[in-house]
Amino acid sequence: MSQVRRERNCPVCESTSKDLIIKIDFELFERHPMNGGYDVVQCNACGFVFADTRVTQNELDWYYTELSKYEDKTISTGGGFTQKDKDRLIETAVFLSKHIPDKNARIVDLGCANGGMLKELKNLGYNNLVGIDPSSACIKITEEEVGCECYQHSLFDIPGTVGKFDVVILSHVLEHVLNVRETISITDNLLNENGSLYLECPNAEYYYDVIHAPLQEFNAEHINHFTETAFENLMGLFHYSKTVTGDKTMVIASNQDYHAVYGLFKKQTDNTSLFTVRFDNTIRKHIDQYINDSNKIFDKIKETIAALPKDEPIALVGIGQFAFKLLKTDIFQHGRAYKLFDNNSMNVARKINGKEIMHGDNLVSEYRTEKFTIIISSLIYEVPIAKKISELFERNGEKVPEMIGFSHLLSGV
Repeated sequence: MSQVRRERNCPVCESTSKDLIIKIDFELFERHPMNGGYDVVQCNACGFVFADTRVTQNELDWYYTELSKYEDKTISTGGGFTQKDKDRLIETAVFLSKHIPDKNARIVDLGCANGGMLKELKNLGYNNLVGIDPSSACIKITEEEVGCECYQHSLFDIPGTVGKFDVVILSHVLEHVLNVRETISITDNLLNENGSLYLECPNAEYYYDVIHAPLQEFNAEHINHFTETAFENLMGLFHYSKTVTGDKTMVIASNQDYHAVYGLFKKQTDNTSLFTVRFDNTIRKHIDQYINDSNKIFDKIKETIAALPKDEPIALVGIGQFAFKLLKTDIFQHGRAYKLFDNNSMNVARKINGKEIMHGDNLVSEYRTEKFTIIISSLIYEVPIAKKISELFERNGEKVPEMIGFSHLLSGV
């Protein structure tokens, strides 16, 4: 595997011809592999949209092993620890049970996070389950929650000793990996003859339909943007037959819909037939609409912040993907005083542009020292964050300061 990568070929069809769509930049915490941002491009051969990043697979593996947020039960998805997350995992498990009737089928969830999918499959009677994830904390949680066979491995260092499987699940994994085709090759080697591969990712076809935060889908983790056409092209090139593909919606923490594309594909023993890639004719206009609508919201947010008194510091609360983009704007790059707060233990004490992220519990003491304007920079978790801040100040006998949020700008877009 190459450790130096100056540009990416198309992750689906390997074409080198691509067009620039938009440049994305972030102000990330120190040592984050995505510092410097990337170009979002479209393949001219198949239409696939992806991040043309210089990051290496080893850097991504390190990030998901050492800095992953997915082991935090309070904010992660994939463990079923919130009702919304549990509901979407149940839906997927029921879907798989309709197509995989054998309860003795050996099933592996690659990138199992906290084991929520495996837990729901176990609840449906499946008894030969395996979880693989690069995070030791996630593996420990999966073992405790599911009680199944678990291994700590990156996708790219799975040993042959784990054996073969009848079903491989790659749910919300492919959007994160640099080497998409290598990932499919690995899963192909893990599958028994006539085995099935289940894929699920955010559906780029519908990014424009519900905007969760400006340019949220072009973030420091999602570097591939799949549609049904992209799934069919990718798996067709590997000589898999399509059982079914489609779009599904789930409800996330902000009570907004989130579109996901899914597909179930069957391994074929005859791989001699030629496959013709089909160009995705609709994705670009939908991506352009998403970018245009996102930029309108982003401009309103920047106007609101720019209008605040210049001599009063800003406290950004909720340091996630939108905060990373916001911190890269001229407002914060050119002398505006600010402080950073977050409740995610994986972020606390890390530094962004030399500033340490403080735990949200420090808001009151910091506010007593120096008054600041509180801006909730996580649009998805704005409501629970605002509630926690209010409770914190009231508990400490302080008047709740005014808080500025921007989720109201998302309605009617």
